[in-house]
Formats: sequence, structure tokens, C-alpha cells
Amino acid sequence: MKRAPSVRILAGRFKGRLLEAPAGARPTSGRAREALFSILHDSIQGAAVLDLYAGSGAVGLEAVSRGAARAVLAERDAGALQKNAEKLDPEGACTRILRGDAEQALAILAEAGERFDLVFADPPYAEPLPPGLLAATASLLSPGGLCVLQRDGPSETPAEPAGVALVERRRYGRNVFFFYARAGSSLDLCAPEDL
Repeated sequence: MKRAPSVRILAGRFKGRLLEAPAGARPTSGRAREALFSILHDSIQGAAVLDLYAGSGAVGLEAVSRGAARAVLAERDAGALQKNAEKLDPEGACTRILRGDAEQALAILAEAGERFDLVFADPPYAEPLPPGLLAATASLLSPGGLCVLQRDGPSETPAEPAGVALVERRRYGRNVFFFYARAGSSLDLCAPEDL
């Protein structure tokens, strides 16, 4: 049986803490996560974060470690995620887990009127991008909010749904991040050049 990969929190108050990943997971590499958080540096402090397809929760928990006010983590197979969240935030003060697929989570959050400063989505690379995913995440963005979609290197740039615009595309190894903002938002994403 293949052992599940492990992931470490890279910076902040939980720096160095080891996270368990679900079997068969493909966690975002430390190099790509470090690049992502360098890009988002000024946007993290006090932010409300949604991590879709959270897996181990590495992105959402990293955001909390770096100063995000709260993170909602959505994952169908949430066993490892639950353990990681309980290890880092035992009282659940900063984290909330939604068990189920991304579409269910988005519907629950939309119905509750939730808004997020940052939405991160890392759907399985082997599957096509779920139709309506970007439009649904865009509807949850706060003014000035940002949706980051992670795909595999060969992936085509996803179409922009009404109301949001692609503002940046960055590639780090096989990881490609597409940054979408509400139409009319001005964002200055400063980070190292693509690697």
C-alpha cells in the first residue's frame, strides 16, 4: 500500500508542523505553495479564505498560520483534513470543515451568504474543470477578493465567467496558478517570476 505523502506548514505560527495527506493525494508542492503565498503576501492578514478540494488542508491551514482570520476547508475525503485542523486549531476558532464535494460546499456557502477574500481551488488534474466552478466561486468573493485556480502545466487557460477577469497566470514547475478577480478590481500581484 502506497504511503500518503506528508506536508509541512512553511511559515507563520504553525511553521514546521507536519500535516497528514489523504492516500492518493497530490498535495501542492512546498515550492509552489511558497510562491503562491509570496504572491498573496499582502492579502493574507485578516483574510477570510475558502480552500476547495482541500486534501490535507495545506493551503487553508498555511493561510491561517500566516495570519488569515479564518479558513473554510471543503473536502469529500476529510479524514486527514479533520486530523490536521484539530492538531493546529483544536477549538475550531479559525477553521471550519465542510465534508462533501466542492459543488455542495459552494451551494451551502452561497445560501448562507458567506463571502471570502481568497478562494483557492485545486480540482483533480485528471478530470475536466467542473462546469460553473469559477462562476460559483466568483459569486462568493468579497469586493477586491481573488480566486486562485490551480491546474497542471499542460492545462488550457479556463474561460472567464461573467463578472470575473483573469488578472494573472503564474507557473511553478507543473503547477499553474490562474488568478481571477471581480471585473473592475485592480490588483497588484508582486512575486518572483515564473519558475
